[in-house]
Order: sequence, then C-alpha cells, then structure tokens
Amino acid sequence: MYTAETIKKVMQQANEIRKDIEAKNLDTVKMCISNGNRKIGRVMNVSLMPIVTCKHCKECKWYCYDIKACAQYPQTVIDARMRNTVILQKNRKRYFAEIEKKIANRRKNKFFRWHVAGDVIDIDYLRNMVEIAARHSDFVFWTYTKEYDIVNTFVLENGGSKEKAIPQNLHIMFSEWDGQQMSNPYCFPIFTCRLKNGNKNHSFEWFENLYKCPGNCDICKACGRGCLAGENTFADEH
Repeated sequence: MYTAETIKKVMQQANEIRKDIEAKNLDTVKMCISNGNRKIGRVMNVSLMPIVTCKHCKECKWYCYDIKACAQYPQTVIDARMRNTVILQKNRKRYFAEIEKKIANRRKNKFFRWHVAGDVIDIDYLRNMVEIAARHSDFVFWTYTKEYDIVNTFVLENGGSKEKAIPQNLHIMFSEWDGQQMSNPYCFPIFTCRLKNGNKNHSFEWFENLYKCPGNCDICKACGRGCLAGENTFADEH
C-alpha cells in the first residue's frame, strides 16, 4: 500500500514531464508501444498515465503496482506513460494509427494488452479498440477496465449484447475492486484482487471458483486460460 506522499510525488513528476513533452514539437515525440516485459511476458502492450486516465481509482490507487514503477523509475516509466497520454490527448488519430501499424507488422506472438497502466477514457476510445480488434482477427486483445458505464453504454448502442458489440478476440475484463460498485448487466468476465486482510465483497471461498492469475501472461498464452480466454480471474494482493 502506497502513502499519499508517494502518490503526490508521482503526480508532481508526471506534471513536470508533461510540461516538457508539451513544449516540444509533438511530431518529434515518440510513442511507447512495448513488445513485453518480465512481468507480463512477450505481449505487445500500450499504457497511459495511471490516475490521470483512471477516473475510478479512488480506492485501488493505494495498491496500484504501476504507481510503484512510476515512483522507482520516473524518467523512464512516467516519461513513457506521459508521452502516450499527451499524444492521445493532442492527436488521437496518430495514437491509434501507430498502435495499429505496430500490430500489423507483428509476425508472431500476436497478443496485445491495452493498458498495463491507464484505462479506457471514453466511448470513442473503446470504439477504436473494437475496430482494431475486428480488423486484426489473428490477434488476441484484452484489457482491464473500471469504466463499466462506458462499456455498458457502448454495448447498448451497438446491438444490445456483448456478442454483437465486441469482437470475440477482444476480451474486456471488468476490473473489480473491493467495496466499489460494479454494474455488469452484460456479464463481462471479471478480474479481481484477493486482499491479504480479507475482502468485504467476497468470502475467501468465493475465489475458489475463479482462475488464479499466475503472474505472467506467457503462462496463460500456453494453456489458453485466464484473461486471454475471457475467464473470471483473480490475483492475490502484491
């Protein structure tokens, strides 16, 4: 669990880095689309700045593992997150075009995770995610979101069912946090956290019916389970 001082410092550093980025010619600012890392394995991914793009992080920000990474490596992690965030905010068309270009050039390990950090920011953002998934059916895409209302509204406006609105190769995991109200009328799979001191929403036994995250997406790529398969999943607090 992080202190208010740690989060305040991270946000101050993020604002300073944002100013530096915005002072440049945006065309010279490079996006950061990662091919993977030690934690998630060989999975292409893109991230945005946590808290800045996470509207519903009042409780979970104290446990957000990306805040830890931002605090430890501000000149690399915060810089990468803020470059993507600023480009998205200033030139959304370029943001999605660069992501899709990288996807189109991928020859193996065709897996893409939206948001190791950050979240869906509005319906148009989700629409772009859906359209990219539809155009690249040979990829498996997934994301975690607390923007339940955005997803539910999108489904309602696009056929009224998850199967009609969302391509089968895009798995949207509703990210549940203990004590947070979650509206899930279309039965999206959930990803939740089992807290060390116990959860208010669920008994310890409740988690036995969920798939336990092994901590590395490469493992689930091999066994075809977990988030990549749209399976209810949990991770222990870490």
